[in-house]
Amino acid sequence: MSRRAGRRRESDLRRRPARREERRVYLVVCEGATEKGYFDSMRGHPEVRIHTVHVKRAKHPQRERVVRTAREADRDDYTEVWAVFDTDGDDVTVLCDRARGEGIETAPSTPSFETWLLLHLTDRRAALMTGAKAEKALKALLPGWSKGRTRFDDFSHGLQDALDRAESLPPGKDPGTEVHRLVRALLRT
Repeated sequence: MSRRAGRRRESDLRRRPARREERRVYLVVCEGATEKGYFDSMRGHPEVRIHTVHVKRAKHPQRERVVRTAREADRDDYTEVWAVFDTDGDDVTVLCDRARGEGIETAPSTPSFETWLLLHLTDRRAALMTGAKAEKALKALLPGWSKGRTRFDDFSHGLQDALDRAESLPPGKDPGTEVHRLVRALLRT
């Protein structure tokens, strides 16, 4: 008989704590309907727990308003709060630094969110210059696409490519986006 076989095992009847993964919930404050449609449609994926807020559009860029809305949110309900907005070619470094200092993550896109969508379909390196040009390039690659009907599933086949391509682009340049940081957090990839 081996030594191990001869030992009696004592049982421990104390209850072990349940192993439950912490529920992560994200608040995503968006500048436009395109972003909201993309992130809202991610909710169907089991690992994504997200609440999106769309800031009503005015004639001028809404990035300050997006960050302010994120700042005013009840952050106790969320694991992370994100502000998603277009740079329209402007330098948003100060805005992003200030937001991060207040505990808000930022995901700007230059010139617009459509840059992120383009990266699902192509390795875009040439400057887009305006959101309208980004939209035109996206429609050329995906003729049925429209801003109001943007859905994650229409782009999910190129998600890994988009993540890799976005990471390789220089931050704050045209084209550029930090949406990959948010998507990685949501999908925990």
